[in-house]
Amino acid sequence: MRTLLRTPILCATCAALLAGPSVAQIVVVPLEPAPGAELTDDGLFDGTGLVPTEPVTGFAPLPDDPGAGWTPELDPIDPDAVDPWGPIDTDPPVLELLPPGSVVGQDVTTVEEDKVTKGTGAVLKGLDKLAGTVEEMRLASGDTAGLGWLTITLGECRYPEDNPSGDAYAWLDITEDGKPDPIFRGWMIASSPGLNALDHPRFDVWVLNCTLPETAETADTAAAE
Repeated sequence: MRTLLRTPILCATCAALLAGPSVAQIVVVPLEPAPGAELTDDGLFDGTGLVPTEPVTGFAPLPDDPGAGWTPELDPIDPDAVDPWGPIDTDPPVLELLPPGSVVGQDVTTVEEDKVTKGTGAVLKGLDKLAGTVEEMRLASGDTAGLGWLTITLGECRYPEDNPSGDAYAWLDITEDGKPDPIFRGWMIASSPGLNALDHPRFDVWVLNCTLPETAETADTAAAE
């Protein structure tokens, strides 16, 4: 009996639901196409008619060559006018070369080299640092002397013409026994013995002066008196 009563109730409920209001649906309303628009094969508008097709007025069309037919206006040249830069045929200024190391705007000082002449020989001194002995050697140009196991050869000696006893520049070749190459070769200066000196642990050599020809010695003696 209970089963029979449930069936009509369920049927009545279903009928009430079906008879109620239906679910709302979205309705698409097509818009009117723009003037001049046309449909394509796929049913879409091709976009024409969205912008005005009439040409824009009020502007002149640009020529193909903007510079064609244009000539710049130049003022005529007055031949009597004064050119602030001077005539064209004026020679350019002469540029002088500055000595290396000089600065623009700085006064250039010209240094004249002392004139030197050759002497007949040189007077040298040799020092044995270990023994503490000093030896004086008088060599003519091209002569050789010995200092311990060193051999000293004088190439030449030069001195200032205006002051023969003021300075001396001697070219020396110094070799050591058992060594094929010279241990010193170059100029020794009497006034600056440390400028180019012999580097040896035992011996030291320096220049005193040049030996002068008789005429130079006579002139130097007279000047000293």
